[in-house]
Amino acid sequence: MRVTYEISTGLGVQWQELANLFKAVGWGTDYDEATIHRSIEAYPHVAHARDVDGNLVGYVTAFSDGAFSTMLGELVVHPSAQRQGIGRKLLTTVETRFPSVPITVKALGDAKIFFEACGYRVPSAEVTPMFKKMK
Repeated sequence: MRVTYEISTGLGVQWQELANLFKAVGWGTDYDEATIHRSIEAYPHVAHARDVDGNLVGYVTAFSDGAFSTMLGELVVHPSAQRQGIGRKLLTTVETRFPSVPITVKALGDAKIFFEACGYRVPSAEVTPMFKKMK
């Protein structure tokens, strides 16, 4: 079934609906209001997609210095709305906001196929994602 949707930019997302979207795609269930708000407010670019009933079906965030690098934060589309162009449209909001700035994504699992279809490529030099979680 085809989902009709509208893309918007800005902070028009409620914490609980974002937590529910993360849960729907298997990104965990233990979210609280303060954590979700901290995440939403940290990003200079936030865009989201809603279906005709106003339900949140997609979400994207990004950081950028506007010159040398843009880092995609989250890009998530509800399973019932996937493969209908929503993810690509959300990604386009980032590319439009930060034109001519390289965008780096962390393509987890099958997301690599999506990003390759959108024109993203694996770099010729090895890149090792690393992280440190502070206690």
